[in-house]
Amino acid sequence: MGRAASSAVLVTGASSGIGLHIARALARRGAKVAFAARRRETLEREVAAVVADGGQAVAVPLDVTDAASAQRAVQQVMERFGRVDVLVNNAGNGGELGWWADARPEVAREQFAVHVLGAEHMARAVLPVMRAQRGGVIVNFASTVGYVPMPGAAIYSAAKAAVNAWSIALRTELAPENIDVRVFSPPHTSTEAGERWPLALPKIFEPAWVAEAFVSFLDSNAARALPGGNGGLLLLQRVWPSLAARIMNGLGRDAVTRRLEHGTPKRLGNSQSKSA
Repeated sequence: MGRAASSAVLVTGASSGIGLHIARALARRGAKVAFAARRRETLEREVAAVVADGGQAVAVPLDVTDAASAQRAVQQVMERFGRVDVLVNNAGNGGELGWWADARPEVAREQFAVHVLGAEHMARAVLPVMRAQRGGVIVNFASTVGYVPMPGAAIYSAAKAAVNAWSIALRTELAPENIDVRVFSPPHTSTEAGERWPLALPKIFEPAWVAEAFVSFLDSNAARALPGGNGGLLLLQRVWPSLAARIMNGLGRDAVTRRLEHGTPKRLGNSQSKSA
């Protein structure tokens, strides 16, 4: 039995997409799961299904961009389960692919508010709990484009790079307190948000597959994971960075071109988060 089977886990962005499937997968393994997101009705429906199957779960309203909401969410989990062993910082918003120069000026603030500051709000809210219980795990979600930036997703790439850098530094800072900080970078996935990124990839993964990969990662001792073959691109970047950049540049340019050809270009950042 792995860590997931005996943990109290708070999953942000758990009303849809990857976050929802991760919360379900953890609940099936016996974890006590807090489904946290903005869509309360969806959360309550999912929690009811878990409880009907004999599991333990709670619906937690949450807006990660609001520090007070993050504090309330952690308090609600504590009232229900008495501890938080794992924080899964999955909430995010990929937005629409497009050129940075055509984006609304607010996009950078919106992207960093969810991905960077949202994860930071949750980590600050859960830190006193993990210190009091003398341990815990924080898993922050990054992306392959946080390692190898992609044109058409300039701000998203920057936000995920920031998450990665922050996580690496935080891992060292919190290690003496038995608080493990990790990074999980999912592959391109067939979710509502993923469909807004028309990438010409050999394979697009199902969210249930990504959830299983995440649980395996959580049960391991690895500091980071790039499942679905994306680790190969990171290795290529180290040994042949110009080729890795050329691959990602071509992928991004092709995706933006195809998106723009399928209708009137949208201003970046108009789409709602898949999980926040």
